[in-house]
Amino acid sequence: MQRRWIIFWVLAGAYFFVMFHRFCTAVMAGDLTADLGLDPAALGFLSSMYLLGYASVQIPVGILSDWWGARKTMSIFLLVASLGAFAFGRAESYHAAVLARWLVGAGVGCIYVPALRVLGCWFGKDAFAFMTGMLLAVGNLGALGSTWPLAVIKSIWGWRATMEVVSLITLVLVGLLWLTIRDNPPESEESGERCNANVDEQSTAAAKQPGGLRVMLKSRRFWALTFYFFAFETTIISFQGLWAGPYLKRVYGMPDTSIGYALTWLALGLMVGALISGILAGRSLQRRHAVLTSGMLGYLLCWVPIVFATDSLAPYMTPLLTFMGFCGGFFSISFGIARECFDARMAGTALGVYNFTGFVGGGLGMWVMGLIVRWVSPEATNDIAAFQTAFGLALVLMFVGWIMLVMLPRAFPASDRQSV
Repeated sequence: MQRRWIIFWVLAGAYFFVMFHRFCTAVMAGDLTADLGLDPAALGFLSSMYLLGYASVQIPVGILSDWWGARKTMSIFLLVASLGAFAFGRAESYHAAVLARWLVGAGVGCIYVPALRVLGCWFGKDAFAFMTGMLLAVGNLGALGSTWPLAVIKSIWGWRATMEVVSLITLVLVGLLWLTIRDNPPESEESGERCNANVDEQSTAAAKQPGGLRVMLKSRRFWALTFYFFAFETTIISFQGLWAGPYLKRVYGMPDTSIGYALTWLALGLMVGALISGILAGRSLQRRHAVLTSGMLGYLLCWVPIVFATDSLAPYMTPLLTFMGFCGGFFSISFGIARECFDARMAGTALGVYNFTGFVGGGLGMWVMGLIVRWVSPEATNDIAAFQTAFGLALVLMFVGWIMLVMLPRAFPASDRQSV
């Protein structure tokens, strides 16, 4: 096997656990509540710490990749994630668990960007898009691993031992990263040339220009699209990453394995939807906007029965979650539209801000939904109304986000390079 493929599979293994940690609390919610004595608000805040930790390192990770190099950055921060996962499994108090969860998020938050730099150097521009897709595909397998497989393993070992084993596997990956990863291929090191990892030099330079940043901050079209993305990520991460688990357990009395099974179909739907939407989108910006808007309409409509028939969906839950995931998978098109809001000089900066808002939204959404559930049903005696209220907020937020998306071509005309 060529060395570059060994490097890819080690990077993919690390990214598998990035996605695993993002969604694992949905299946473990009942155990966390019982063991740590959490109310819904505390559970939401605990789960949000991963996303807030992840978001907190998104700006410095690029600088660290340039300064330390991708190999050192990923190795050091994945070690932090390993320690955080071990501390999470051993946590005996709420505050210890919160800190551990933040460490996990901050640690795995420094994997994706450096990994892209390494892949760009080792596989070149022509194969970069394909290898990025491969990396994301393995990451989605990590999301799948956090559903039914985690529920089964947890039922045998318990959630604490499971997290400790995950920590040990992550520690092995730290060693593999350090031993196998090289920032640049041997030929570029011998020639003394530094690979730019397919990063647009114009984009990097533009990030340092206040004038370019002002253009981005003044673009109504970009912020309209960003609000849609904030709404989508807030609702899907809050639901898939945490509150789907307590909802299915407390309203329908599902065991953890059944919850994991249902969420597996949601994750599979997201994978298939992302693939199909990419095929349907084509190269036309107008067509991409139409496909994205249609997919998000389907996703929005899935929230209607969850809100208005909260306790009457048992026979339809799996197909509903599958369809929700399928339509939600269309969100991947939005990154291309966000990039087209500006010329190439600002593309990297715009995508960084765009992605950052999604993680912040997901973290805040988990916490706010927990506050709502605790407020409506403080003694867990009115769970149906509690989840109706929390999910109703998600429906309203997503509706406003979808309206912004629909209005994008007309109400927010391009003042930059190209209109939608």
